[in-house]
Amino acid sequence: MESANYIPDDALDAFERRDDRLALRLAMPHAAAGNLDAQTTVALLRECGLGVERDVLEAERWLFKAAAQNNPVAWNNLGTLYALGFPELRHRWGDAQKCYENAKELGSTVAEPYPPPFC
Repeated sequence: MESANYIPDDALDAFERRDDRLALRLAMPHAAAGNLDAQTTVALLRECGLGVERDVLEAERWLFKAAAQNNPVAWNNLGTLYALGFPELRHRWGDAQKCYENAKELGSTVAEPYPPPFC
């Protein structure tokens, strides 16, 4: 589902300026409405604790929402989330490669972990 008013460039600009709270304010309502780009943005902010308390389980939840809609970026980011070895996601560490494979099947040309540290 796409949220018609979401402009990802505005959130990205805020993120690049390190105005993480603004990026979160811009993305959150659209993420809740089902926008894939906004969901992956909120997940990254939650994962890294940018503009909000760090919560990898919440980041995973947002990525699951986008991945359920066959978003290759969300699948790739889930793989990275698992590959980073967060203790809270211990039960999913073995799922990283499958996530990358899903991303690749959906057209991602990356389909590999982001180099740490990206947060």
